[in-house]
Amino acid sequence: MKKLCVVADTYPPKKDGVLTFLRSILPYLKEHYEITLVAPAFSRDKKALSSDINVILTRYIPIEMANYYPAIPGARVARAIKNSDIVFVHDLAPLGSSAINLARLMNKPLAVFCHHDEAGMLTQAFKLRERRFVPDRQFSSIIEKIVKKQYKAVDIFFVATSRFYLKLKKLGVEEHKIVFAPFAVDTNKFRLRNKTELREKLRIPEKSPVLLYLGRMSHEKNVETIIRAVPLITKRHPEAYFVFAGGGARLKGYKALARKIAPDANIIFTGWVEWDKTPDYYSMADIFMFPSLHETQAFVTMEAMASELAVLVSKDEIIEHSYYRDGENCLFISESLNERELAEKVSLLIEDSELRIRMGRVARETMLKVSWQDNADKIISGLRSIEYKENVPKKLKIKRLLINKYTGAALLAYAGTKVM
Repeated sequence: MKKLCVVADTYPPKKDGVLTFLRSILPYLKEHYEITLVAPAFSRDKKALSSDINVILTRYIPIEMANYYPAIPGARVARAIKNSDIVFVHDLAPLGSSAINLARLMNKPLAVFCHHDEAGMLTQAFKLRERRFVPDRQFSSIIEKIVKKQYKAVDIFFVATSRFYLKLKKLGVEEHKIVFAPFAVDTNKFRLRNKTELREKLRIPEKSPVLLYLGRMSHEKNVETIIRAVPLITKRHPEAYFVFAGGGARLKGYKALARKIAPDANIIFTGWVEWDKTPDYYSMADIFMFPSLHETQAFVTMEAMASELAVLVSKDEIIEHSYYRDGENCLFISESLNERELAEKVSLLIEDSELRIRMGRVARETMLKVSWQDNADKIISGLRSIEYKENVPKKLKIKRLLINKYTGAALLAYAGTKVM
């Protein structure tokens, strides 16, 4: 059985899309590969994500950047790459970047699943635009050059949406290297359930409409626009309840903003929600709001749709490979930062119960058509297509290490940084 090294810059107890993906796909990959997972030690529990796999947990720097703590690559990471047959990366953060450089140096077959808009994430992480250290265009150009350099070493890319396909094409990736592997959702876990239990716990009246946001409290999720829409919605529907389920660096600030601009609205901030409890939140809601700045198709929207919720999402300009159908299984928000448009469409769904219920039913039917087995089949097929690479002469390996401008992470890994 081939050895697959999976590298991610996230790990439980964090909650994000990469972890949702890995939690769903690893059971399928385990049937075909001997898996080693490399991740930061946000938890010491090596079975927190999956059992029956080898887990290497690295130290991390306790400085939060874009809601993450940078991991520190170490000697054990380098050994994990060396002992693997294929390397499968899920972030271009410290672990992912060092894994790419090491895989290139060691001539290992290399796959990347594109989950993020790296430029947007890095901009937020360093806050360069806010501090005016570097002009927007110049900073974007710098990030693009770094990403292009990293991507040249990759043998195959997996994407779930057309948006990331176009991103890769813009970065010069050849079309034959890109494989579509659309995400899925557990429709048994996420389905229509009894609404009363959690409503009673949160003291929400039975007949009050519940508007839900579930996810990280961060800039890129555009939570601020939802909060700014609250007084506009409350003016027409004072009986509405707004539930913000999730934690993050900006939670305190969002609470303060809500108190300032909508002091009389029915707003509930729950803080972090355990993954196993999320179905209860979808079940007690009527409408799901997700006007994200960088994501058009996210796991939380799929979970909400599987739970028969009417969802409002940022407009997806690319219909191909999208599961959204505006007016059928969702409503698009044309301008993500326009709180008036969001408020108007939320009010429409509150007032038109027939449209809301019909949209929720069609949304679930859409989710029933996708499966993790299909996703896994495409990934396994793609990984098998790159299992063998020609040997690279030792001199060329050394040359690659010396001339690569962006091998700082690789050098750090070889330096033997102490890890767990």
